[in-house]
Amino acid sequence: MCGRFQFTADDPDERIAAILDILERTSPGKYTLGEIGPGLAAPAVIARGERLSPVPAVFGFTGREGGKLLINARSETAGEKPTFAECLRSRRIVLPADAFFEWSRETREKYRFTVPGLPFFYLGGLYRREGEELRFVILTRAANGDMAPVHHRMPLILGPERVRPWLTREAEARALLTGEAPRLAAERVS
Repeated sequence: MCGRFQFTADDPDERIAAILDILERTSPGKYTLGEIGPGLAAPAVIARGERLSPVPAVFGFTGREGGKLLINARSETAGEKPTFAECLRSRRIVLPADAFFEWSRETREKYRFTVPGLPFFYLGGLYRREGEELRFVILTRAANGDMAPVHHRMPLILGPERVRPWLTREAEARALLTGEAPRLAAERVS
C-alpha cells in the first residue's frame, strides 16, 4: 500500500522544473508540495496523445456513495477490475516524488523510502475525471527485498526514462507492471 508520498521539488532538474513551471502558469495554488496524502492535489503528468501534460490531480478515487477514498490499485489485478480496467488501458498518470512513506504492519512505525541514486522518481498510477477534478490512485505491487521487512506491498516506481512509455504505450505500460523494482533505502521517521 502507498498512502503518502513526498514531492519537495528541492533542487529540481530540468524535467521537474518544467513540470512546476507549467503548473505555476496554468494551475497556481491548485496543488501541494511536501508530504502528499489522500484528498490532496499533487503535481502530476498525463498524456494527451503523444504530448505529456503537467496537471494537478487529487489523490484518491471517491468511493461508493462518497465513502472512503480508494487510494491504491493492485497492479496484478487492475486490468480485471471494473473500477480500474479502462484507466489502465487509456488513463495512466505519473506523480513526481522524492520519497514515499509506509508504516510497519507490526510496530506501526513510519518509514520514509527513497531510491538511492535518484533524487526524484515517478509513481505510476491511474486517473479518472470526477466532476471538474482529475483524481488518481497509485498502483502497487509485491514488495521487493528492501521493502518486505516493513510492508508486503510497494508503489510502482518509474525512473524518468520510463515516463513516456508508461503514459503513451499501453503494451509497454503493462510490461512495466511486472518489471524489476528498484533498490530502496529506508529510514524511520517520527
